[in-house]
Amino acid sequence: MSESTYRLADHTCVAPLVQSWTAWWMNVAPIPASLHVHKSQVPLLKAYLQTPDFHARAAKDQALSGGTFVGIAPERAGEVKALLQQMQEAQADRARLAEALEEFQGWLVDEAKGQSLEPLYEKLPEPLRGLVELSYDYINRPFVRVMEGALYRSAYHKPQLQSLRLLPLASDSSRPHLFTTPYLMEPGQIDWAVPFSEERVSRLFETDLSPRPLGYLRDVLGQAVTSDEQLLPLLTEAPPSRYTPWEGPGPRVRYLGHACALVEWKGITILVDPVVSAKPSGGGMPRLTFHELPPRIDYALITHSHPDHLAIDTLLRLRHRIGHLVVPRCNGFLVGDYSPKLLARSLGFQNVLELDTYESIPLPDGELIAVPFLGEHGDIGHAKSSYVVRTGKQQLLFAADSMCVDDAVYRHMRQNLGPVQTVFMNTEIEGAPHTWTLEALFPKKRDRKLEKNRRCRGSNTGEGLRILELLGSTRLYNYAMGLEPWMEHIIGPASPPEAPRMKESERLLTEARARGLTAERLHGPTELLLES
Repeated sequence: MSESTYRLADHTCVAPLVQSWTAWWMNVAPIPASLHVHKSQVPLLKAYLQTPDFHARAAKDQALSGGTFVGIAPERAGEVKALLQQMQEAQADRARLAEALEEFQGWLVDEAKGQSLEPLYEKLPEPLRGLVELSYDYINRPFVRVMEGALYRSAYHKPQLQSLRLLPLASDSSRPHLFTTPYLMEPGQIDWAVPFSEERVSRLFETDLSPRPLGYLRDVLGQAVTSDEQLLPLLTEAPPSRYTPWEGPGPRVRYLGHACALVEWKGITILVDPVVSAKPSGGGMPRLTFHELPPRIDYALITHSHPDHLAIDTLLRLRHRIGHLVVPRCNGFLVGDYSPKLLARSLGFQNVLELDTYESIPLPDGELIAVPFLGEHGDIGHAKSSYVVRTGKQQLLFAADSMCVDDAVYRHMRQNLGPVQTVFMNTEIEGAPHTWTLEALFPKKRDRKLEKNRRCRGSNTGEGLRILELLGSTRLYNYAMGLEPWMEHIIGPASPPEAPRMKESERLLTEARARGLTAERLHGPTELLLES
């Protein structure tokens, strides 16, 4: 009799954590992580401990969605207090780095007026020494340039605080909110203390397609598992799905949800902004999960670092299948303009391609091209790129949350590449404040009056139609609208039909159709077959 083999059950979610908080770039990249823990996470937990009842109630109030409230029951405040103490002890050096950086940046702006910066290196606080360069721009505004590669080799990079939490997903709404609520241990969960970059992580996730005996899985997880009874509820003996390669004459696009799409063309697979979810045991919207994706993903594309586009949990689970991870290039002049390439390498990716504008990768009878992505970041410098995928004579633009703030961008795109028949783009007329999720990067003392009209928004109807017109497009797919329930722990509940962004989406679709375009809002898994 053959030995039983297992893979992770469809309802098993694996959440990467940094000292109990969901991992995203702001708590992994060393400088942002130092600022974030000191100026956001620690103050938030302190505020919760002052009024835990209020936080717990407010976190459940949909009218307050997007607020900074810790969604933990007040009777567990003791666990939060213990976590806060652990964070303050384990990340004390990060707090000192954050304080030194903010204080020195403020002093530098007052002191440096165009004279040589060489004498000022003596004034650098000890936490910054050897890790930064002092520079001017061309109109003598000083700034601190971080040597990010050096920081990943310093004590400020803390893989020892990383872990993977294996948990049974009962419902999409049961996951703690990414920005505001840490994970406390619950019955049926396993906390596996392991750096994200370790090869053991891929050994676990390889079982999604290649089930293994129970002893193999226990060996991979090591001391995190103390008994078979602890592990078995998270596993299944059901065989994984069999993937059939697409061999049609034109490209197939399988939309997975939000901004995630799988393009299949002549044996090549391209996954855009991978965000993939487990399937809740309590049911919910149908979705494709990990074992239903191709065994090899030739290229995974990241448009930008917002966690609804760069999801570390999905990237880690697919790492062993991804041939090349394609990321936008940062400029590195701002402390928050971190390098997605260095982040990816810290996550264990070996083949990372960093594309600048109009750099490309050849495909069989096609091409993958990085193109401009303006807007959505409130005028804050940040690594971002849209992508055009050429498949034969067809061209598809994955515009993410782009805003048509300058017609010439798309006029040049048409001149450089020719007509782009199919456009995937978001509609967002409001957008979050420019400091959304990034407040820790800004100095506490600053003039906020002029910031009020800076929003993280995409295109409105007029701007969206202008993109379509300038590119000569015939198909519009309105996507990345946050409608799928598995996005709730990242961006909150889905917008109702009467919400301004949904009304604007409807206006865009209606006017696009009136101009003779095929126009559709995508919601949940959808298969699109495009003509060759």
